[in-house]
This record gives sequence, C-alpha cells and structure tokens, in this order.
Amino acid sequence: TEGVFEDEYGDVHDWNTDTNVQHFLCRCLYLHYSQHEQEALSAEWEAILKSISKAATSFFTASDKAKQKEFRDLLRKGLPITFRKEVWTILVNRHVAKVKEVKDHTCGGVSYYQSLLNSVQQSTCLKQIDLDLHRTMPSNKFFKRGGLGITQLENVLIAYSVHNKNVGYCQGMNMIAALGLLFLDEEATFWYLVAIIEKILPNGYYGSVLMGAQADQAVMKEVLATQIVDLNEHMSANYIDITLVTFNWFLTLFIDAVPTECSLRIMDVFLNEGHKVLYRVAIGILTIYKDHFLSLTDPVTLLQILKDISRRTYTIEDIFQVAFTRDFPKRSHINGRHSYHMNLFKQEWQERQKETQVHKEVTTTAVTAVVRPPPQQSTKRVTQWECGCSIRTGYLGDAMCLCSGEKDQGIISVITVGQEPQMKIIPDMVIKGRAVCMTYISSCDMVLIGTLDFYVYAVDCLTWKKLWYLKLIDSVLNMETINNTVFFTLAEGSLAIIKNIDQTRPLSEPLLIRIGSSSVPCLALVPNQMLWCGSEKSITVLSTVTCELEKSVVIDDDDDLGKIYKMKCGQQGVWASFRSSTIICLFDVDRYTKLLQVDYVTLSTLETHERITYLLPVQGYLWLGTGDGTIHVLSVKARELPQQREAHTTNSTANLKKSGRRTSGGLVARREKAFEEEGEEDLEILRLKMVKRHTTKFGRTLLHRAKTKPVKKGDNYELVLETSRHMV
Repeated sequence: TEGVFEDEYGDVHDWNTDTNVQHFLCRCLYLHYSQHEQEALSAEWEAILKSISKAATSFFTASDKAKQKEFRDLLRKGLPITFRKEVWTILVNRHVAKVKEVKDHTCGGVSYYQSLLNSVQQSTCLKQIDLDLHRTMPSNKFFKRGGLGITQLENVLIAYSVHNKNVGYCQGMNMIAALGLLFLDEEATFWYLVAIIEKILPNGYYGSVLMGAQADQAVMKEVLATQIVDLNEHMSANYIDITLVTFNWFLTLFIDAVPTECSLRIMDVFLNEGHKVLYRVAIGILTIYKDHFLSLTDPVTLLQILKDISRRTYTIEDIFQVAFTRDFPKRSHINGRHSYHMNLFKQEWQERQKETQVHKEVTTTAVTAVVRPPPQQSTKRVTQWECGCSIRTGYLGDAMCLCSGEKDQGIISVITVGQEPQMKIIPDMVIKGRAVCMTYISSCDMVLIGTLDFYVYAVDCLTWKKLWYLKLIDSVLNMETINNTVFFTLAEGSLAIIKNIDQTRPLSEPLLIRIGSSSVPCLALVPNQMLWCGSEKSITVLSTVTCELEKSVVIDDDDDLGKIYKMKCGQQGVWASFRSSTIICLFDVDRYTKLLQVDYVTLSTLETHERITYLLPVQGYLWLGTGDGTIHVLSVKARELPQQREAHTTNSTANLKKSGRRTSGGLVARREKAFEEEGEEDLEILRLKMVKRHTTKFGRTLLHRAKTKPVKKGDNYELVLETSRHMV
C-alpha cells in the first residue's frame, strides 16, 4: 500500500519514518547476503526435528544432555520462521501435555478448552479484557478491530480467566497471547499461555499484587550490581531506579519493549530455557548501551532514552552475544534469591493488611459520613463540568479555565475572578472527544486538555487556539505539571511523562511507567516533589525527580465511599471525591490520614444530589462541579479548638509586646473586646472582615455572603458554602 509496508509478521510500518525504512532495507540486504547461511540453518533444524520426532519425549530427558545442548545452541543461533510453529508446540507440550490429557479426559467428548469457552459467564474479567483487546499490537494487521485475531485473542484470555480464577486476567497477558497467535492456533495458544504462567514463570507473577514480578525486580537489582558494576553505581548516585523500565520488560516478556522480530527470538529461547533468560536479555541490552547511559544524569531523560533505545534494538544477535557468553549467576542462585524476596514481599503484604484493618477501625470511629441514597437518573441531558485549572493570563489576570461537554466533545470556558464572576465561553474552541482532565503551564501560558479518546490538546491562553495535539496509548485520565514536565495517568495503568513541554509539539515519545494492573484515574502533585497516583482505594506515591516508588497505601476501606474519582492538592491537603458520590474528603499529605469528610449536599440550599464531576482547590476555596452543570464555591477554614484559640491569643499578645507594638489597638485586642461586648457571632463577622483584606475581590464578595450560609464541621477543618451557580 502507498505510504506503508508490511513485514513478514504482519506489522504495518510507515514509509515516512526514516528508522523504519532503514531497517527494512538493511533487513532485505541481510537476508539476501545471508541466504546460504539461512539455508544451512534450515537444514540443521530439519535434522534435529527428525531426531526429536523419533525420540518423542525422551529427547528432553536429563539422560541426554548432549542433545539438549545441541538443541539449546541451535535455538540461540536462530529459528527460521517456517519451523516456529512446530518448535513452539514441542516446547509447550513438554510442560503441559500430561495436564492437557487429564483435563480433556474429564470433559465428556469436548476439549477442555472448548468447555472453558462454554463457561464464559463465569469470568470476572470480561470488562478489563475487552478494554485491552484493541490496545494489543495495534500496528499488526492480524489484530485490527473486527478481525479474526481480536476474536481469537478474546477467547484465549477469557478461557484462561475461567481456567485460573486466582490469576484471572492481568495486563501483559494480552501481549503474550497475541504473540502466540501469530504462529499457533487458538487452542494451542491457550496451552502456551498455561505453560508460561503456571510452569515457566515463578508463582504469583501475575494477579492483583504482581508479587512474583516484583520479586524478580529485586533480584534484577542484585544481578545488575554484580554484572555491570559501574552502571549500577551510576544509577545509584543519580537516584535512578532501573526497575521502572525493566519491570515492564519482564511483565510482557520483552514483547512490548523490543521490535517483533527480537521478541520472537527471545520467546524462542525463553520457552526452552526458562525465566532466567529475562535477566540475561536485560543485562545484554544494558551492556550494549552502557556508555551512553553513563553520560546521562537526569533520571527521566535516562529512563526515556532506555525505553526508546530498546524499541529500536533490531540486532538481537548483539544482545545474545553479550547475554549468553558472559559468566552469569546459576539458575539455582536466581531461584533462591527470588524465593527470598517473595517471602519478604509476603510479610510486608500481610503487615500492610493488618495496618489497613486497624486504620479502618480508627477511621470508622473518628469520622462519620453523611451517606445519601443514590439519585434518580434524569433523562434530560445537561452540560456538566468535567475538569478545570487555575490560570493567570496577561489580559484576564486570575481566572479559572474549565472544560464542559458531553460524550463526544468538550467546550472551554473561562471564569474571571472579580467583583462579580463572569463566565466566557471561548468561541470556536471545541475539543473532540470527552475531555476529562486539564493542567496549566504558566511558562508558556497554555493549558493541556486530556480526553478519553487518547488525545492531549495544547491550547494557547492568549488566542485560545489549538497549538498542537498528541495521541497517547490510552485514555488520558489525569495530568499534573511541574517545571514544564507533565505527568499523565492512563487507563491502562501507566504513568506517562513528557519533559520540556512548550508551544511546539513534543518530538520524543513519552516515558511510560507501570503503576498497577488497573486504571489510574487520579493524580495529585503534593509538596516535596511527590505525586499521588490514585487507583481504586489505594494511593501510590512517586518521586517526580527519580520516578521511584516511595510508598503505597490504602487510604480508606469504607465501602460507602466507593472508588477514588478525582484528587487535587490544595493548601490544606489532598482533596478527593469518589465515583458516583457527593462525598468530599481531605487527606493529610504526610500521614495519609483523613482530616475531613463531608457530603456537599448538606452544605447546599439547592435541591441537588448530583455527583461531583470535578474539584479544584484555589487558595482558601474549593470549587466543585456537579453533574447538573452547577458550580459550588466553598471556603475552607481551619477549625480552632478552645484550648488552641486561647494559646493562639496568648502567643499573639506576647509576640506583639516583644516587638514593641501596642496591643490595645492590635488585632488581638479588638478580637477580645468584640468577644466581650458583642458575643461570639459578631466576632465571626469581625474575623471575616479582617480576612477579606488578604483575599481577591471575588474572595471579598464571597466572604460577605458566608455569614448566612450553613456550616459543616470536621475534626480539623470546616467548609462553608459561599455560592452555587448553574452555569451552562
């Protein structure tokens, strides 16, 4: 086809990409000039496959190590594409033949695989599998939407989720199954998946916790420290965690990390020699590019280049040359270290579960939520506020940039902060797809908007025109920015990072870091250069400098709250809302404890039970958008206990006396006098008047309104509803 070409594995490449063209031409030249070597290699494979056929299963027994070594060396040398189906079938059957025979015998005339497909309703993973189907090998014609490959891949993954309910389905399994389907039929691919997950890889590699995969990464650090000493020291000196990249290498068996041709060669050897091959290949890649890595000190740049280089590594012979010719730890040593770290992870997990239970009991007694029944669904379609950010532009000054819309489009609006807030809808500024997140980059005065259609749009805040757009690998659920570096959370469970964002389209691919097996809808940038990544009911804390995992905590086990939906950091802590809920919570950024929990409905005089669609803390205020198109503005005030107020008054008086200022005319004296003569209610009015000198004009207007609004108090803070406006 004009503009693209297709390789022998079904991958479609763009002719306009220089790297693709160069590789294609080099590949053609290599095959042409190595024709005699390829013919000789094919002859060797024909001979050894005949030997295997005659010897049947005895070929791989421990008694004939010479033949095993011959087979191993030939597999490392290369497997012609015409023999791959036969060889993979032999290697898979070596692991699962007996199990398959027993399972098939118990299924009454149908194969075990077919019986699993007949029990599809037993799978609890249908939704996640469906989400991942179209993310699998998107450039391969076999897995195009609606194609046979997609149907077969879905069947294999569903069948395995029914077969092994403890594992079910985990991201990464889709890539492994897809690679198998390039050469094996549907049922053979199922057994290939069984062999890899249950026989070749250590226990617990996949599943909700990924404990086996995490243990492998701990061993990988140890192997790196002994195999490439100078690179390991360089990584440690610059606080770079290499497992942020190698974790995904191991989880997908390099299928998502290197070109298809290389991943097939790795799989050839992996099926025969086991999971020790993953360590060898990782060390091979790091060794080849070691000198380049040693010249880099920025963690994000190094990790980004490491990921980009692996995707352009077409010369698997160079990797194998390094991987299989150097002295390497014995298999027994690696297995022993893996078991050691698995036990450590299990102990940590059990302790964490105990802490979570204690935290749940404490939280239940300390904070009581106002839980209301779910609202009745309205048939009327309204424009709802999806996301927002605080901006400051030259001609608008302080403003809030919000994005509203429905399923297939987003509309940008700007609310200026003044005596009376004014909303301006930006004409001809429509974002295709449902916009769900937004961030402001002050250095270049633009906002980024992320959509469920995988796109990020850059919009100039001066002209309100689109500057560029970028497509990521999945739905963009949230984003934060610091020093022109933008962090995106994606629906497939990764954190994407792009550095040096400006008004021109980024040229480099984003760095992807796996957070978990489920989507990451929430992201909050907190002090000390930390990122809170929220998923389900847990928070993963990462360093924005090194991208290293700092902590993982379960913030609440209260079933009434539901899953975390939105999360933003303000002056008081991290604010969070929950899916299909009207509850707001405030969390301490250091202790992860709950400071406040309140149902915003109890603050409002409006008859509304709409869910919270976005929240935006701005100085001492919290802006809430709800599903009916209403914007609620709440002020946030620290709640002083009587003993705290007395101590505060005493300290303030002492400080004023120490500085030589007259206390009788000061704030403390006026407060005490007002309290004695006019009562506590008037003191609150006086406090509001004093505060207004330190707020914006919009803030002054809101503070005057606050005197007659209902108040909901928590343990540490109280929320006061200042105003609610239906803005469409």
